[in-house]
Amino acid sequence: MSERVDVPYDDSTSSDDMDQYGFEDDEPDQPGSSRLPTAARRALTTLLTKRFITRSRNRSAWDALLTYETEIRERLADMYLLLVVDKDYEVAFKRQDPADDAPRLLRRDKPLHRDASLLLIHLRKEHTYTDATDDPVVITRAQVAEFLRPFREDGDGDEAKFQRRVEAAVRAVADLKLLTPDPDADYLFTVSPAVVPLIGADEVMRMEQYFSQAAGEAGVPDESGHEGSGEDLA
Repeated sequence: MSERVDVPYDDSTSSDDMDQYGFEDDEPDQPGSSRLPTAARRALTTLLTKRFITRSRNRSAWDALLTYETEIRERLADMYLLLVVDKDYEVAFKRQDPADDAPRLLRRDKPLHRDASLLLIHLRKEHTYTDATDDPVVITRAQVAEFLRPFREDGDGDEAKFQRRVEAAVRAVADLKLLTPDPDADYLFTVSPAVVPLIGADEVMRMEQYFSQAAGEAGVPDESGHEGSGEDLA
């Protein structure tokens, strides 16, 4: 059985994480142009072209979003999109309107493979013990391997193959912009606080069942001390 973690859709046309807009030198709006102020239009564009924005990486867009939140929310609603703003973790992103008759504007990401899904939920759970005012959560490649090791399939003793799985899981989550490698230590990664609002409590609960099934498949004892009998997740 395959499983996926639902994260906001990404129709980004740019891989640049940093805020590309500065609002200090904005030109005055021209007659007949949008009723939104320039700063609000640029914040809206940033929201539309990135998976999510954060105060730390997209300060100008974040400040404009807070100033014009109502107007930007209305513009997104016109496109059948919902705006989610988490002011505690200073993250904002868009979601597709779930209504059955709503046209789909955003494309779906490819489903994450098993190891990446397990890692993503693990990172989300690590943030359960922190709040938005704590220092950034960091994790090492060795810790990722230690976490994933119990989920190796029975008889899988190929260490090189396992390390490739670890690398693939890290790369997949980093591609979601939820893990950032340390520029001075390639074994160290910072976990984005965006993982908290992006992966909600309902998603965590749903994936807890996936954890149990994956652990059962690998022969890892569950909390009651018995081995699970999960379906084949490979």
